[in-house]
Amino acid sequence: MKTICGTILAAVVLGGPRSVAAADALERVPPVAGEPLMLMRLRAPHTADDAQWAKTFKAIADNRGACDEVWFSTGVGFPEMDWHREHVERLSRYAAELRGVGIVPSLQFQATIGHGDDATEMERFEGKTWSGFTGSGGVESKRCNCPRQGAFLDYMRDTARLYASFRPAWVWLDDDLRINNHSPGSTGKDIGCWCPTCLAAFNAETNGKWTRETLAAAIAEDATLYDAWERFSFAGIAEVARTIAEAVHGVSPETRLGLQHCWWRNDSQLAVFKAMHEATGLPVGSRPGGGMYYDQDPNQQPMKAVLEALQMKMLGAPEWIGCWCPEVESWPRAFASRTVQGLLVESLTSLAYGMNSLSFLIVDTRSETDEWYAENLLAPLAAERGVLEGYRDWNRDTVPAGISDGSGASADKLYNYALTGVPVVPGVGKSYGVIPADALTIDISSQTSKNLCDLRRQADERAGGRLPVIVRDPSVGLVVPRVKDGRLKSVMILNARIDVQKPTTLLLRGVPEDVTSATWRALRNPPVTLPLRREDGETLVTLPEISAWNAGWLAL
Repeated sequence: MKTICGTILAAVVLGGPRSVAAADALERVPPVAGEPLMLMRLRAPHTADDAQWAKTFKAIADNRGACDEVWFSTGVGFPEMDWHREHVERLSRYAAELRGVGIVPSLQFQATIGHGDDATEMERFEGKTWSGFTGSGGVESKRCNCPRQGAFLDYMRDTARLYASFRPAWVWLDDDLRINNHSPGSTGKDIGCWCPTCLAAFNAETNGKWTRETLAAAIAEDATLYDAWERFSFAGIAEVARTIAEAVHGVSPETRLGLQHCWWRNDSQLAVFKAMHEATGLPVGSRPGGGMYYDQDPNQQPMKAVLEALQMKMLGAPEWIGCWCPEVESWPRAFASRTVQGLLVESLTSLAYGMNSLSFLIVDTRSETDEWYAENLLAPLAAERGVLEGYRDWNRDTVPAGISDGSGASADKLYNYALTGVPVVPGVGKSYGVIPADALTIDISSQTSKNLCDLRRQADERAGGRLPVIVRDPSVGLVVPRVKDGRLKSVMILNARIDVQKPTTLLLRGVPEDVTSATWRALRNPPVTLPLRREDGETLVTLPEISAWNAGWLAL
């Protein structure tokens, strides 16, 4: 399981304190974004000059259905302000071109703390004159930033005001706004900046006399002190977010702020979201993600949707986070990285588990030509837009439904169990019962056809015979029903095998008597109208065969 965010993913996989707010949010309906559905993230090279932008713009505009919004990038470095001024002048013109074809321009603040010295050095960094993010061992990441340096916050403020001038709909802060993984100083399990400025601030806040060495030794043994250091560290990056949000809001009051983030063990990241919300008074956005960028292990991609759902639950799904926009990404965005089929399956699964927008980072001028991306990724995405948009629109005000986990199981265990065809709610949704801990040790690869059907029957018994859907025939894949006020609105099915899934019968509950048919919409297939059968008081429908590693949804 690969991730760019190091130990953050491991923290969630291993479990951790669950947000108290998450319990209250379990059945809360996540708000459906009023903003566009499909968002295309660009990098600084796409807007380096007018000639390159003309090629990128043509690829996007010619495949309008694949992209409703574009995120420009500030770049991964920290150049002098004159560089940003020239860049903003170009972006203002490019934003006008996007608006001219009905595409919303937004912005990704791609560098705040800095991803790591190696990443920053890919671009310019002469604007950085303050000290860097420092690890507990005293090693300073010279190209990354301590969040409490006044000169750094001034740079963030000035940069934000410049970019806000073209009135982006959104400003998204990249996932380098984190408290760890800023190499070479901060690696492994290290969290927080340990520079003299931060140590002095922590001592002032806690009335302590810690040195770097004594604090490092103490938090290794004292969980309470570790938690205090974690909160202190998140407060530092929250102030960076507040500084940017206030600066943007002062120039462009309608612009909303969002955070791109990796997984975390608890709801500490809420401090960053709250800072942006308080600074603007507007709903903010969450873009969870980190890793699973390749088709070589395709199960990683829908499992990533499970991780995103867990993160939504961990954050408590507050009403003022209105956009849940997962990362759908590849690296290095080359021919062999990913196919459009992988992008589509991950996208539909993310929407099924509660996300409401899709953030694509799939094009890169350093890997393939704009024409290649247009033909092989953007055009097929545009062709399948109706399946994705139809799903989101049909399921407004609904929630995923099934049985949920009460033990803090890892995402891979939940996903492995869900592949049995038992409807599972990993995040926010309607729970009809709890998965027993021993069931989460299942090895999906060893299940017989009889076992799979028995597991579904047992799950329904634990749910009191209330599961909205039961798959009658053997299959391996995900089943995600969506319900509203007890009524079944849809069922998403993923065939997670490399062969055709034969026609499959579903038992449906919560279907009104006057509903006599349903529409099956599989990716890369025409829609099919299916009759519903009423037999012995049960409602049944038989799906057509589903091709290898494909997904679709049933609209009732």
